[in-house]
Amino acid sequence: MFEKLLKAVESGTPAVLYTVIDSQGYPGLKEGSRLLAIAGGEVYGTLGISLLDEQVMARAANIFQRAVPNTGIIEINALGLDAGCELPVKILEDSFFPQKKLIIFGGGHVAVPLVQMASILGYQTVVVDDRPEFVSPGRFPNADALICSDLAKGLPENEIDASTSIVIITRGHQYDLACLETVIGSRACYIGMIGSSSKVRQTFKTLLNKGINKKDLEKVSAPIGLDLGGQKPAEIALSILAEMVAREYNGSCRPLKEVKAGVLE
Repeated sequence: MFEKLLKAVESGTPAVLYTVIDSQGYPGLKEGSRLLAIAGGEVYGTLGISLLDEQVMARAANIFQRAVPNTGIIEINALGLDAGCELPVKILEDSFFPQKKLIIFGGGHVAVPLVQMASILGYQTVVVDDRPEFVSPGRFPNADALICSDLAKGLPENEIDASTSIVIITRGHQYDLACLETVIGSRACYIGMIGSSSKVRQTFKTLLNKGINKKDLEKVSAPIGLDLGGQKPAEIALSILAEMVAREYNGSCRPLKEVKAGVLE
């Protein structure tokens, strides 16, 4: 089981490990029993009772979708397991989420505030540009890695996992196209590309003609970001990160005043 957990962590796949720490003497439960749930549907082990397994697997699915937080120790009412038990079973819930990574293709004016804001949100940031002066430590003091490379070559496949977000904001349409073609088949959880609607359509058309799957292109956020109305580099960066966060937590992107309507009633 722990080998499966290690493999999931190394591959950037979220996982949750459940361990019974207080069975309350319930028949069929043994303290120390474990169940491992891995995003994507893999499950290993058992807590001892199928109904209890089902409850924690459902909870793990919500954790993977960020619908509920990881609370450490959870209590499940044993009344749902057996009418003769009154005390809740105590289970240790350990979540394993890989480090969030943001790879930015293009070190231009939007990338600078984007790296700063992403660092605050806990992203490991990587900036890729083919111009040395645009990937200098002085320009990006908060970046975790700076790569001076031909944009068309992209990055090694092992640099992009399921916790990686990719933002394509290069200096030209042809570079955006080359970057998108390189990463479109990756496991990245978010791919966004800057550009006007007309340029985006042209890019998608070119890639379709090259044999890129339409469903893969439909996952690309382009034009990138939410419509916040701002046009300054920092405002564009904010709109990009807002979309990324909304995607991660399944946010509605609606004002909370609307979502929480009726608080004054």
